[in-house]
Amino acid sequence: MTETYLQPETEDQAFDGADAEIPRHFEDLTLAEMFSQLLRAPGATLRALREIASTPHSTATHGIPLISPARPERAASSAVRARSVFDVRRRQAILFSWRLAAFLIAWWGTGILANTPQRSETTALNNGAPFLAAGFLVWLGSEIYADWPAVRGWWARRGLPKPRQADPPAASEAADVWIFASDDAQTPETRQIWARLHPRRVVTGLSALFLSLIALRFTANNLFTFIGFWSWIASIVLWVIALAPQDDGPVEWLRGLIARARSIRWRSGTTLALAAILLLAAAFRFSDLQTVPPEMTSDHVEKILDSYGVLNGQHNIFFANNGGREPFQMYAMALVAQLPGLGLNHYTLKLLSAVEGLIAVLLLFWMGREVVGTEDRRFGNLVGLLLAALVAASYWHTVLSRLGLRIVLTTAVTAVLLVLLARAMRHNRRADFIKAGLVLGFGLYTYQAVRMLPVVILAGIGLAFLFRARNWRERGRYVLNLAVLVVVAFVIFVPLFGYWLQYPDDFWRRTQGRLLGDDLITTTDEEGRLVERRATLQERFEAFQENAPILANNIRTALLMFNWKGDVAWINGAPNQPAMDTFTGALLIIGLAAWLARMIRRRDVFDWLIPLALVIMLLPSALSIAYPVENPSHTRTSGALPEAYLIAALPLALMAQSITQLAPGRRGLAAAVALVAVVVMGAYSLNTRTYFEGHYEAYIDSSLPYSEAGRVLRGFAESDGSYGNAYMIAYPYWWDHRALGIEAGRPDWPNGIVARHNLKDFLFAAFQKTDAYRLDPDKDLLFFFSAEDEETKQLLEAEFPTGRTIERQSYQWDDQYRLYRVPALGEAAFLTWLAGN
Repeated sequence: MTETYLQPETEDQAFDGADAEIPRHFEDLTLAEMFSQLLRAPGATLRALREIASTPHSTATHGIPLISPARPERAASSAVRARSVFDVRRRQAILFSWRLAAFLIAWWGTGILANTPQRSETTALNNGAPFLAAGFLVWLGSEIYADWPAVRGWWARRGLPKPRQADPPAASEAADVWIFASDDAQTPETRQIWARLHPRRVVTGLSALFLSLIALRFTANNLFTFIGFWSWIASIVLWVIALAPQDDGPVEWLRGLIARARSIRWRSGTTLALAAILLLAAAFRFSDLQTVPPEMTSDHVEKILDSYGVLNGQHNIFFANNGGREPFQMYAMALVAQLPGLGLNHYTLKLLSAVEGLIAVLLLFWMGREVVGTEDRRFGNLVGLLLAALVAASYWHTVLSRLGLRIVLTTAVTAVLLVLLARAMRHNRRADFIKAGLVLGFGLYTYQAVRMLPVVILAGIGLAFLFRARNWRERGRYVLNLAVLVVVAFVIFVPLFGYWLQYPDDFWRRTQGRLLGDDLITTTDEEGRLVERRATLQERFEAFQENAPILANNIRTALLMFNWKGDVAWINGAPNQPAMDTFTGALLIIGLAAWLARMIRRRDVFDWLIPLALVIMLLPSALSIAYPVENPSHTRTSGALPEAYLIAALPLALMAQSITQLAPGRRGLAAAVALVAVVVMGAYSLNTRTYFEGHYEAYIDSSLPYSEAGRVLRGFAESDGSYGNAYMIAYPYWWDHRALGIEAGRPDWPNGIVARHNLKDFLFAAFQKTDAYRLDPDKDLLFFFSAEDEETKQLLEAEFPTGRTIERQSYQWDDQYRLYRVPALGEAAFLTWLAGN
């Protein structure tokens, strides 16, 4: 008979040439070997058995070749692979253990700092700081362990000669980088700058310059005129067109934005996770917004009155009152107040800033994704999501979002600028510099802390110039592109620049006050009013010298605000509570170690900028050397928030990544999500308690019950009185009559009597008015005055003996006030009263 062979069933069981073993015969197998053969090749084994069974006993068989056991080489290879997988997972397990231990140690330390009953440097800071240092060092050790093969290789190679690098390309081979390039390709004959200026760029640039001069002229005297405003907008557009590369201009930017929006996968895991994070952020920022924070302060009053002025045609470029303020929020408030159901009130202010805070959370996701995800997009998405999640649960950012002021805009501006600056530093592309200039220019119209961002830009481009550029041609590109950024930012700054030239003291008042002291730049006249004082240069220098030693302590205090003690002002948060909760604060500490390792490992100049930018953006608070009690400030350090939370998000992302590598598949993903959820929701729980209890209690204890008094004023005016018949008599450190009018729905209510001895003159002037605030003698009179003001009480009782005093206890247990209501006198009696005085 023909020989029957047991053929392999799979390619993995086949052998080629010399690698194949000498065939064994089925008849030679033991019972155990036969069962083994059956398990490895059941079909072929059964066929061999069937053939043997069907062959007569007298007929000899020449043997049936068998499938040999796995080759030693293949078995060894499988063993090596299994061992390799085991080693990788063992290393991942050890690495994750180190990282988790570092986080827990740092978390314990932040708990000591935040929760010690007597929070002093001796009892809390000194006891908790060693745990923070230990957590930092343990994480740093984990980074060394993770990179140990590379570290060992570097150590072995350190004594060897370095390989010779290829020479840089010749100048003729390098791309032409001295932009203002023409539309045509460059040739050696057109290397002169003037030969590369395309006529269209020249015409566009000259037109832009002309319009900028028109804008400067017609925005003088702190007013946006019709010609000045539109000339300003047109000049910005033309400058961008003139300076942008031909193949990467505004039209291409818009097309790219539309393409990216269309490419979003709305059902992807990243999109769904971001939506959940935004819901968390919205819940924290909009919950009970009507009543928390409860009352206005003078800052809110100023914002509302400025917005009221905008609606009435007062289109200022800079609002000099209340220390000087940038205009964006006033115009935004004037616009939002026109929406149905809103209006010029405290709630609309808070709603506007809360929406801006929610937008900032989305922009911070973009920042984390772009800054970290250049090489690994999935990891960049993870860092962006965790950055957004930590900020969504942040007490610090929520305070800024619900505050009703313009400060929260600094976080958004800083986040976008860092994205564009990262691209500019890494790629040295003209378009990125132009976009950064646009963000900086418009950002200068938001909040004064943004004035520190030019320092961040200079530091970043300086790092790129020194450490990233490989030759002088690239350095020249950095310098020229930086000049373009400055030009773009400056043409946007033109109206504010004109204001600066005309009113330098007003523009720099708040900064000078914090550096030099308000006593140096203001004085009190004979009538007790504050007036401007022109200090000499020598006086300014001496004042700065006197205050300068405080700066070092201010910087230390600002650096400790994240984990130790934050803002002391009740309006900006729970006094002395750290800016970060214990979870996020611990992540920041170990994040500094993770970021340090990233800086050394990747040697990306932008990574080196992030810690430096963090310190720079603390300076608006630390430079308050004339008033060190105002440092640290949660508001003035708002530009440091994106950098701080980015550093904190990195170690959480690395721990989540370690889990997914340790346990691939759904189980690892579920465990990573669980870890992130515990940290984020733990932070959210702590922060909601800090905000809705600690901050609210401090706010309610120090604010004044304007909302309640405003309802009293409105009720009086809508019953048997009028807004012209109600007055508030001032008392030191008491109410602001403007807040009373705003709460009553009348932002322009004018009836605040500054001094009681002017009562008769004030009422006579009110009687002579012809507008809605005319005093009507045929209606009752109502006076608001302080519960501590006995002299006013006696004066009113003497002048209007038919009236009566009403003692009012507000909803705030420690706030009382008084009303004095006078029945209608009638015109004849009122005129007699006036004639008698």
